[in-house]
Amino acid sequence: RRLAGLRPHVGYLAAIRSALPRDGILVEELCQAGFVSYLAYPVYTPHSYVSPGFQGTLGFGFQAALGVKVAHPDRAVVSITGDGGFLFGVQELASQAQHGIALVTVLFNNGAYGNVARDQETRFGGRLIASELANPDFQALARSFGVASCRVASAPDLEAALRTALASDRPQLIEVAVDRAEEVSPWPFIL
Repeated sequence: RRLAGLRPHVGYLAAIRSALPRDGILVEELCQAGFVSYLAYPVYTPHSYVSPGFQGTLGFGFQAALGVKVAHPDRAVVSITGDGGFLFGVQELASQAQHGIALVTVLFNNGAYGNVARDQETRFGGRLIASELANPDFQALARSFGVASCRVASAPDLEAALRTALASDRPQLIEVAVDRAEEVSPWPFIL
């Protein structure tokens, strides 16, 4: 029952778990899906879940996942990241394409540093500052670097796209549009 507010991300994580082989590696990052993965992502084999832990390291996920895939070229590797964290190292799409790093990145796009924006809305009377993002078109951006991309709108669509992406053994970006209003504070779960 405590996870009820996290249901959309639980569904996305279930889709990822279903598509990822048992020994596949998930690299999470500070975003709503990353927080939820602490509680709701089953890990079946050692060294198949990479996390910065509770340090709150925004911008860790995509770049770390590229390194994980290079270290484990024969294992499926999926990076989950938010739009804000992804933008910390988006230029590494060039390295991914240049070296053919077959990482699949699932980008949860809510147009903001979502947890910060929600806290500003609820704790500071809706006074938003530096929490909303002016994002690029991530699909066009990925393709401009030579990375295949698609956009999905549901957990079943994510699972299907992820299966296709993993089977291709090519660099891939899957964008998931997320409604910021559906996200809940992770703090009660973390604390």
